[in-house]
Amino acid sequence: MTSENNRCILLLQGPLSKYYARTAHHLEQLGAKTLKVHFCGSDVHDWEQTDSIHFAEPEENWELFLEALIVAHGVTDILLHGDRRYYHKVAIGVAKRLDVNIIATELGYLRPDWMTVEFGGCSALSHFPQSKQELMALETPAQEDSSAVVYPGSYKQIVLQELGFTFYNALHARKFPHYRNHRTEPRTQVYGGWLKARMQAKKRRQEAEVIWEQLKQSGMPYYLFALQLNGDFQIRDHSPFGSIYEAIEKVIASFARNAPDGTLLLFKSHPLEYRFKDLSRAIVEASRMHGVEGRTQLIHGRTIKELAEPSLGMLTINSSAGIEALEYGVPTCCILPTIYDMDGLTHQGDWEEFWRSATPPEPDVFRKFVEALKATIQVRGTLYNAEGLEAAAKGTAEKILSTAYAEQRLKRMEPPRMAKARKMGVTYDHFM
Repeated sequence: MTSENNRCILLLQGPLSKYYARTAHHLEQLGAKTLKVHFCGSDVHDWEQTDSIHFAEPEENWELFLEALIVAHGVTDILLHGDRRYYHKVAIGVAKRLDVNIIATELGYLRPDWMTVEFGGCSALSHFPQSKQELMALETPAQEDSSAVVYPGSYKQIVLQELGFTFYNALHARKFPHYRNHRTEPRTQVYGGWLKARMQAKKRRQEAEVIWEQLKQSGMPYYLFALQLNGDFQIRDHSPFGSIYEAIEKVIASFARNAPDGTLLLFKSHPLEYRFKDLSRAIVEASRMHGVEGRTQLIHGRTIKELAEPSLGMLTINSSAGIEALEYGVPTCCILPTIYDMDGLTHQGDWEEFWRSATPPEPDVFRKFVEALKATIQVRGTLYNAEGLEAAAKGTAEKILSTAYAEQRLKRMEPPRMAKARKMGVTYDHFM
């Protein structure tokens, strides 16, 4: 651990919790200086430290505001959660010009009780090794088997944090009249959808049980496609698709062209999904369009393990669910480059060839991959458990100030997945 008293870390928006407040506390305990910018009422509520600045101006003023802040306070690092939020994308561009380090956090690539802490950005913007050779050459410390959940979370906590975000933003709305929310859907629509989904949860589980039993009894071989939420930044910014519905149509078209006869394509909805009718309609219409009616099925429920293990293989756009499939030895294909998309783990080459050339991951490569994640860009903890949040905050502060991390952040090169992302039609306004 290095004690770099010349480090001044500017914190922008964090997740909906006290995670950044507690991270700042631990950073200061370790000798760094911190400063926080608030953009909305939720930011104010979640903050516990004294040093903070309100940005209440129109969004077009943010770039110059940030430049002045960096110069005035000698900012060396910017910590932000979600590198595709508007304020954060602008910050990445400013940081690049002024030679300031960007450190991005996200929910962990390993679930459920890990957090991601990465230099530069996440997903296709990650600097984590992309090649099998580079991965296997990494020196990683011996670790105990820590696959068991240490800090369990809860759906209730997720909902409470989300409701708090809306409430405190409304409470302090006058202080932030120009705030640009990174959420794209009206909260009343989302909360109503969640409530309806919870009320229908038992019915959905029963329907999933019937579908699953019928599929097992039929013995029909199938591929699994793990769906993501339509409003997720992984779809909005880290993919070329205009929506999850466009992605569904593209995958069904590919399945119709390339999958062996007598196979089925099973769609698994995201655990927080509530647009069940929209998904069903998109799948039915695309199946009809491409002549595979009767060969597609949507299921709401069951785990990735239950559905993926017996499958011919699992496809995903860029979801962390792919890591779970790899854990169970399931042939996996990422349509777009993500952290685990590499030789020895996932299908390489054109994703449309996956239907006839699916191969399982190499167990030793997967073990090394998990070890490397834990040693480099993951910290143990969660946002949905008080003890886990404190562990995540402390681990994040230590990671940011560690000698190994300091070496990582000095790399000034294009992220290794960028070329493939561009080829697939993914573009970014700024990257580091």
